[in-house]
Amino acid sequence: MAGVLEGVRILDLTWGAAGPLGVLLLAEQGADVVKVEPPGGDPFRAYAGYHVWNRSRRSVVLDLKSTAGSDAFHALLDSADVVVESFRPGVTERLGFGYDDIAGQHPRLIYCSCPAYPDGHRNAGRPGYDALVAAASGQQWDQWGWRPGPIFMPMPMPSMGALFLVSIGISAALVAREETGRGQHVRTSLLQGAFLYTTQIWQHVEHDAAAHHSLMAKTSPPGVHQSSVFECAHDEWIHAAAMNGLKPKKTEDQLLGLPDVGDMWTFMALPPEEKRAIEESRAAAYRSRRRDDLVGEFHENDLGAEAIVRPAEMFDHPQLIANGMVATVDDPVLGETTQIGVPFTLEGAPGAIQGPQPKPGAHTREVLTEAGLDEPAIGAVFEATAEAAAAGTATNTGAAGTEG
Repeated sequence: MAGVLEGVRILDLTWGAAGPLGVLLLAEQGADVVKVEPPGGDPFRAYAGYHVWNRSRRSVVLDLKSTAGSDAFHALLDSADVVVESFRPGVTERLGFGYDDIAGQHPRLIYCSCPAYPDGHRNAGRPGYDALVAAASGQQWDQWGWRPGPIFMPMPMPSMGALFLVSIGISAALVAREETGRGQHVRTSLLQGAFLYTTQIWQHVEHDAAAHHSLMAKTSPPGVHQSSVFECAHDEWIHAAAMNGLKPKKTEDQLLGLPDVGDMWTFMALPPEEKRAIEESRAAAYRSRRRDDLVGEFHENDLGAEAIVRPAEMFDHPQLIANGMVATVDDPVLGETTQIGVPFTLEGAPGAIQGPQPKPGAHTREVLTEAGLDEPAIGAVFEATAEAAAAGTATNTGAAGTEG
């Protein structure tokens, strides 16, 4: 069976992380994705991650501010099932293809919007990107860091949440269309993506005891999670004695040949000097052992443990290779690359990478011909695009400024 979304065409006008990654999940389940880029290409193409985020789709370059580009886009709408955009509220209306502008003519169209802030929010009209949304949503304050007070987080949490909301929202709307025969406006935002990760934390922040914060601390001051990270022999590292839902046959100390302290709660109740001495003994014991031997012993005794590997090492893991989670992709710019494979599979239609990130506009003529444009109309599109690129003034996504 082909991909479960075969026959579904998506026009992708997003940039940044959330939109391209959310659409990628759909593209690799069989959807025909056409990325609509501004003259000069998506401004985020310099990001290395884009070689993965924008794979499995075709690229069309249109100046949506020009008559020829706008007419071509409206021709593409005739065969589209989904439009995904990440402009800030009001931009698509000014360009002439807001949801209300086109829903009447295309009643089955699913229109997904993912700006930085939702329509009606006090910041909705501002250009914004992931880090600013993380600041505005409390995320930079709520995480422990290397010093007291708020910190910048390397993980783009708002985008990493919103990408799933984009994919799930579109999928739900496609299912609903099977029942109603009609499309609808799917709305989410980077701010709502940040909220996706707060349901288990904020209910505790104001009222929970200090022990909770000690458990949650990941960096400074170090909490229980950080104290489970140890250096082993030969400059290797392990995360050891983590909970895994099983009843251990032996304790961590017994496996290390040390006096048995007891469970974590007993250890945490000890005086600081005694805890420090135990921690030093454990650290020395770990440094004297090979990591792989320890991982095996821990698992044999139903204790959680795993090797801490450098990011590049995971691409050599035999299980990931066997599961298709590691793939070789021939990128038109980089050449042969090693990338993460399709992140979820269906038994009857496992999904597949549909190709590398295309060069900007690589499929403009092909896609516009499929949409029924004749050669003079296509020529006008190319002419308008060249003029806009030369002037450096036209951009389809620069007015949005929503994602990072």
